[in-house]
Amino acid sequence: MFDKHELQRLKEQAQLRLHIQAKAQGKESRLATAKTDFAYFCETYMPKAFPVPFADYQLALTRLVSTRQLNFADEQLFRSVTASDDHIFIQMPEGELEGILDIEPRDHGKTTRNTQALPLWLALNYPGSFIVICAASKDSAQDMIDGIKTMLEEDDQIIADYGFQKVKGNTWAKRKIQLANGSAIQAVGAGQSLRGVKNEFQRPTHIICDDLLKDDEVESVKRRRALYNWFKRVILNLGKGALTVIANTIMHPDDLPSRLLKEIAEGVMTDWIGLRFGAITPLGEPLWPARWPLPLLMDKKRKLGSHIWATEYENKPMSDDEKVFNMNTVKTYHPSEVDLRDCEIGMAVDPATGVEGGDDSAIAVIAKHKHTNVLYVLFADGWIESDLAFARRIVSVYLQFKPAFVIIEEVAFQKIYRREIQREALRLGVVLPSEGFRGGNKFLRIKSLQALFETETLLILETMTRLKDQLDMYPRGKDDIPDAIEMCIQRLITVFVGGSAAQPRNPRPKNAMAQLAKRLGSGVRRMVR
Repeated sequence: MFDKHELQRLKEQAQLRLHIQAKAQGKESRLATAKTDFAYFCETYMPKAFPVPFADYQLALTRLVSTRQLNFADEQLFRSVTASDDHIFIQMPEGELEGILDIEPRDHGKTTRNTQALPLWLALNYPGSFIVICAASKDSAQDMIDGIKTMLEEDDQIIADYGFQKVKGNTWAKRKIQLANGSAIQAVGAGQSLRGVKNEFQRPTHIICDDLLKDDEVESVKRRRALYNWFKRVILNLGKGALTVIANTIMHPDDLPSRLLKEIAEGVMTDWIGLRFGAITPLGEPLWPARWPLPLLMDKKRKLGSHIWATEYENKPMSDDEKVFNMNTVKTYHPSEVDLRDCEIGMAVDPATGVEGGDDSAIAVIAKHKHTNVLYVLFADGWIESDLAFARRIVSVYLQFKPAFVIIEEVAFQKIYRREIQREALRLGVVLPSEGFRGGNKFLRIKSLQALFETETLLILETMTRLKDQLDMYPRGKDDIPDAIEMCIQRLITVFVGGSAAQPRNPRPKNAMAQLAKRLGSGVRRMVR
């Protein structure tokens, strides 16, 4: 006779068998589809991990990994969502593909996709695979293995279709597991000694590296160099014929993925493909629209600032050598420190109506102290708006500060726009003391502001976040606000730096002889004498 506890256990086992049998309905069809369709595998067996539909580029990446071939359609897709400068990295080698450098923005699913789903998909659908996952630390590596073990041990659908993979006699440890079908998965931390890594007599078939550098190690030259050397010495020697996938976000211009991109372009890393994705494609569309629609991306960019955005979401971090402005020298002041009665006030306008698109319209108002010559930025901001709305904004800012002059850049049809601004001001009952400005070398003009910051001759308000953002990212990104500031300062202190104030038109000659002399030149003037 069985006691009640044993009967309960037998009952639960019978229920589990029935549950698994029910789950197994349609098994053959699912297995056939899952083997060739990674997205289907994720949606069917890991729906909680992938609640959002895959982006086209993500599906193309899985095809590249599974076939080790880049078909023409996927090559064109990759080129359409990456910058033209990065197309040099997208070339299918003549031989078998050895490595994929997958550089993606933050929060675009690369870690879950590459360190959880991809190893599981390979191990279950291609028996005998040996996948090595490399993480930034041993603890991170163990977390990755734990997630995979949980799926294999507890997911009813995986057990129903692929069977129990944890069997007696096989390794089922913290950082290595052997599946019943002959596959194995091992996880390691960056810098770890990996000599002799094998699954019995088998070398790795796939090596997946995910964000090998910790955030607090990014600025360490020593740590970056050590990681690069470890990758070359250890990872690339783990197994002949293994496919290496590096899933990373570029955190520094000299980190591992940055150096590998250069080596792919130089032909050092032959049989490798490099893919650098930004959250917003060159066409201005979101890379993963189902997860990150454009309004959310723009809001994220505003909150992060251009410097962090360039690193985390564009994979194009800015090196200190590239920067023009040392932000430690950009000092601020409090409005109570300035008595505007002792200042000369000027205003500069940079309309976004030139030949280049995508710029902001910017306004800067600056006060120059009459005795100390210190320059205080009273107002500095930029907008993307219609010409009429911006013209009205100009009038509003003018009425707020009452500057002695309003200098307006005149490039291409901006000169026409200056007249339109004046007409709109008159319609509103305001006469703008406007002057034209013809910009010279913009880079040199804006760069000249650094000397003023260093000597604390130029001070800004703490609240001018957009200005600080553009200074920090210069010469990348938008520069409309610093440009307007330089224009205004140049007019206030009458210093020429690569540009000039627009000269007034010559007055109309007063008589016919003067007109004739002007038209025919010095010969007529000699005859008159």
